[in-house]
Amino acid sequence: MSNDDKKNAWGAFAPTGAGRVLLLLKQLGLARGSAKKHLGRLWARMGLGTPVDIRYSGLKFRVHPFDNTVENKMLFGSKLRDEQELKILRAAVADGGVFLDIGANIGYYALMAARFGASRVLAFEPNPKVYSRLCFNIAANGLENRVKPMQIALGAETATMTMIVTERDMGGSRIAEDSNDSGSSISVQMAPLKSVLQDEQIDRVDALKIDVEGMEDAVLFPFFEASDKRVWPHVVIIEHTSQQQWKRDILSWLMDSGYREIERNRSNAMLQLNR
Repeated sequence: MSNDDKKNAWGAFAPTGAGRVLLLLKQLGLARGSAKKHLGRLWARMGLGTPVDIRYSGLKFRVHPFDNTVENKMLFGSKLRDEQELKILRAAVADGGVFLDIGANIGYYALMAARFGASRVLAFEPNPKVYSRLCFNIAANGLENRVKPMQIALGAETATMTMIVTERDMGGSRIAEDSNDSGSSISVQMAPLKSVLQDEQIDRVDALKIDVEGMEDAVLFPFFEASDKRVWPHVVIIEHTSQQQWKRDILSWLMDSGYREIERNRSNAMLQLNR
């Protein structure tokens, strides 16, 4: 958590004056499509401050809208993010389920899962700046006893890896695939998901969400191929927009291995394990 966040509890950056007026337009449902971009530009032109403390779908968030697409859409968009996915997630974890949020960003899915009734959530976010925001949002909602942030990347082995940081969209940062990847870089720790679950004494997973910028196959294959089927998540929500970067088609493999697709939209495929 950053020093500013430690000094300023949630609510210290609540919108006031013109900011409240602009966000009223969002609440009235007027900030959709290109309109939300115009709202963001207007916010910046007026010199309105960031970060901004907001309530979003019943939860408290501190958002930094100009270096993270997710936070920008949460602040300026009228449409609730990922409604289809959240409906499926709620059904999977409502009775005290276990949820894995891989590529947790600032904790939207992780905190929603806890709100829906999940008893245990692991939220994986290796980018230190975004991890700090994740930790703040967990604490702001008093969910430290159910949501555990983990500052590691997941992959095939325990190792130190290079992460390419995308300054304009922190949520788009990714693990470097080779030494030719360009951009500012940091070192992050990587561990296999199977070993993390063993260390955390988790032997059942009700739902898993993964969004890791085209590395979904590199994270999931080592887990599924090495784990007993009893540990496989009942529901998998997987981003497919970077599918062309996969070295192996994890979606097809999952459906050949006992999962069925129950929903799909332009961002995510939602699968359920046949039991």
